[in-house]
Amino acid sequence: MMRRIFDCRWCLILAGALTSAGCGHSVSVPPTTLPVTGKVIYKGDPLAGGKIQFEPQAAGREAFGTIQQDGTFTLSTYGEGDGAVPGSHRVLVTGLSKGSKAVPKKYQNYESSKLELEVSPEKSEYTIVLE
Repeated sequence: MMRRIFDCRWCLILAGALTSAGCGHSVSVPPTTLPVTGKVIYKGDPLAGGKIQFEPQAAGREAFGTIQQDGTFTLSTYGEGDGAVPGSHRVLVTGLSKGSKAVPKKYQNYESSKLELEVSPEKSEYTIVLE
């Protein structure tokens, strides 16, 4: 009888240890990103405002940026200004040019924009030219 109680205690201890192993607080670390800044040029002039998005071809989260009045942008993925995940990206741009003309629709869609860039440690600044 004593042996049976002893075996049951070990079973309970083991079961408790296994179920509590996953209850700890874990800190989620976002994937590596690289700084990405740049300038968008449309018809020879800086694009005066808008949005830009980089979609990774492989796994990863999209990066977003606001195009400033001088055409410059800084991308953010997981935190403000942290850049984009490394690798090949498709790019889309929305915004207005001088004279409040909208950027052509072809640049507002990943498939039709045909804009692709490689984000790598060797390069952090990009010029995107729209025609």
